[in-house]
Amino acid sequence: MRHFTVVCILGALCVFMGMNSDGCAQLGSGQASASSTPPIIIPVGASQNTFDRTFQVDLRRHPGTQHITWDFGDGGVAAYLPTANGRQVTHRFSRSGTFTVKVHLFNAPDYVNNLPAQLIGTGELPVTVLGPNQAPIAEIVIQDLTASGGSPISGGKRFRATGSRDPDGVIESFKWDFGDGTGGEGSIVEHTYTTSGVFVVLLTVTDDRGAIGTATRTILINLLPTAEFSFQIIGNDQLSVRFDASASSDPDGSITQFRWNFGDNSPQAFGSIVTHQYAVPGTYNVQLTVTDNLGQSRTTTRQVQLTGIEPFLREVTPVNGEVDTPSLELTLEGENFEVGATVQLRRGAKVIDALSVLVINAQTVRATFNLTGADPGDYDVLVDNPLGGVTTLTNGFRVVTRNLVRLTTNLGEILFQLVDDAPITTSNFLQYVEDRFYDGTIFHRVVPNFVVQGGGFLPGNIPQSGGRPPIQNEFSPLRSNVRATVAMAKLGGDPDSATSQFFVNLADNSANLDNQNGGFTVFANVIEGMDVVDAIAAVPLQNDQPVNDVIIISARRE
Repeated sequence: MRHFTVVCILGALCVFMGMNSDGCAQLGSGQASASSTPPIIIPVGASQNTFDRTFQVDLRRHPGTQHITWDFGDGGVAAYLPTANGRQVTHRFSRSGTFTVKVHLFNAPDYVNNLPAQLIGTGELPVTVLGPNQAPIAEIVIQDLTASGGSPISGGKRFRATGSRDPDGVIESFKWDFGDGTGGEGSIVEHTYTTSGVFVVLLTVTDDRGAIGTATRTILINLLPTAEFSFQIIGNDQLSVRFDASASSDPDGSITQFRWNFGDNSPQAFGSIVTHQYAVPGTYNVQLTVTDNLGQSRTTTRQVQLTGIEPFLREVTPVNGEVDTPSLELTLEGENFEVGATVQLRRGAKVIDALSVLVINAQTVRATFNLTGADPGDYDVLVDNPLGGVTTLTNGFRVVTRNLVRLTTNLGEILFQLVDDAPITTSNFLQYVEDRFYDGTIFHRVVPNFVVQGGGFLPGNIPQSGGRPPIQNEFSPLRSNVRATVAMAKLGGDPDSATSQFFVNLADNSANLDNQNGGFTVFANVIEGMDVVDAIAAVPLQNDQPVNDVIIISARRE
């Protein structure tokens, strides 16, 4: 008796009838080949959100089919089934995905000729399996809305659903219910509530297979209060101001705090109506912040300009004048100057009356002084109105010598005496002094037994701002770079590149510095404080920079 069996599938499908020596049935000579018309696989039933799928094969063009083998593409196989059982099969896929389902049709064995069953047709069908649809997960993030300047928008909220997700697909719609009878659509929406209260925000997300997910957030809307105030200038001196914030309001509660910043560095004040006394005329930015009973705040700012009625002197230009100058015009800026006002400079018992006074307007006066024989030093500037009222700018003007500049450093004071025969260089240096350019700069380079150099950098080696164009080199062999002389620093290979930086010679450097790069222009001598310069040269260094900053606190003419 002959035996027939179903042969195993090893890598590729190898299911035939009749065993040969290597364990698989083979097509022998004279066997019929598979039909040229592939069988058609028909899915049974509509696609469902399930891993179970049913397939049927159309055998009308393959009437000789006796056995059917199915390969479902996910590793599952139903092998060598009788036609009655294999024509329609149900398979549970192991996962979601797209699979190629194949069906193999076999005829009956030929027992007369001792031939196994033959493969007579193979059909295939791509099948997408989705499996059960998992609902999407909705997530809400709420942010406050702000205007372009950064201030909050009353009742304004931004709702974000960008953190929502679908485990097995994509979210196709985002619908919002803001809890106040309005709604919106989109992953990011904005909404402004017009009334206060507690609102439940509902987000509904729907995925690409129709499943929905929801999330809710409860929010408290407290509409912002409004901050408004008026002011009235009062008092005999017109520097006292009454501020009234009674027009401020809260649409859904009450204002519990009024906080004032008067813009003059004075302490803050509290109350809906306050009065503030300013010390000097000027323009002030007054800020009112109101806070309601639920902690919401809003701020408004108004500008208050005060001139007073008494004369007030704000500044004098120029701030320096050289001794023995026969005619120097000063410009005085302030408030409430009167025609006929007189102007004086006072230093202790020393009084210098203006030669002439011209009142341009209530804010500007020009006065001319003769500084011949004036003592160097700081002077108070006084303006006396003819109808009463005197104002004083303490130390508002300085009488200086023609050629002395004092550097005050954190290690002591150094006095420079400028030379007479380097006018471009000395004028450049004095202008930097007048501009207060050197104040706060450091000695950034120290080379013991050579030079200490400064005038260009702030602490942290940050370049000082406000530099001017380079000047012409004025080196002269009559002014050599010997100890205690001061010269301008410049760029290598460019004699006319000096700007603000200078150095003090610690030794006789004439053989070197007088003979390179056009010579380094000596423009001053240290006449006091060379011991301070030597102390700077002795500080701890990292390379050629002081470990601790040596700072020029001020540079002033005297």
